[in-house]
Amino acid sequence: MYLKSSKFEISAAATAILIAMILITAGASIAKSMFSTLTPENITVLRLILSAIILFFGLKAWEVRFVRKGFLIVLAYGAAVAGMNFFFYLAIKTVPVGVALAIELTGPLCVAAVYSQNRLDYIWVLLAAIGIYFLLPSSSQVSDLDMVGLLYALVAAFFWGTYILVGKKAGKHYGSKAPALGLIFASLFVIPFGDITAAYVSLDIEVVLWVVAIALLSSALPLMLEMFALRRLPTNTYGVLTSGEPLIGTIVSFLILGEQLTLLQCFGIGTIVIASIGTVLSPSLHKPIIETGQ
Repeated sequence: MYLKSSKFEISAAATAILIAMILITAGASIAKSMFSTLTPENITVLRLILSAIILFFGLKAWEVRFVRKGFLIVLAYGAAVAGMNFFFYLAIKTVPVGVALAIELTGPLCVAAVYSQNRLDYIWVLLAAIGIYFLLPSSSQVSDLDMVGLLYALVAAFFWGTYILVGKKAGKHYGSKAPALGLIFASLFVIPFGDITAAYVSLDIEVVLWVVAIALLSSALPLMLEMFALRRLPTNTYGVLTSGEPLIGTIVSFLILGEQLTLLQCFGIGTIVIASIGTVLSPSLHKPIIETGQ
């Protein structure tokens, strides 16, 4: 719930969101740097399991008492978290992190437009579609992106949109403990897609420490920062700030991985970010919050 805050608290909350986005994109970039050691599937499994363990104890998830309706909701929430993370990691295997984040952002953007009572919001969806068009493979070898990776990012976008819808319901049933429960079920959903034996063979102390770092950067620390910020920032301010995640991801992945984008790809990312900000700022009575997904 948003509480009226002082200018200092608002500034601190905005800073917390910025740090959270940097941590999330840094976690994704570090994970991508490890794909030569662990597959995207195995990193997803290990990261979700470790994140679930951290939040299970950090948020005291054992205190939860399930009821049938609430259990089904948190099950769907876990499936959304699993799909969002699993397909995002598959996407960044062949697609730059900033590009994958921009395409994934279209999920919550479409959800916000669908729930909007303002038909003009569909203009923002069209603008986002134009942005995606600029990211599609072209005849230029320099700007080509992997089509399969782009499709994975679109699937991740679908799950991000689903995550927002079921996540709000899970939050009503289980409050601050919902993320821990979601990660526990997400871990169970992705385990069959990973090769645990191969992952175990690949593990050594250094790899384990990096996976723990990814879990902290991508889930545990950003979650705590966002919980702090959400109580102090207006919904629109929060939405505008988080819409900049693809731009942050582009900068961070360049610094960590050396990923460079063409001018056209940067234009496509910028177009999607503008569309997301436009959707957030557009007046509507029934629009869900655009939340960070990684």
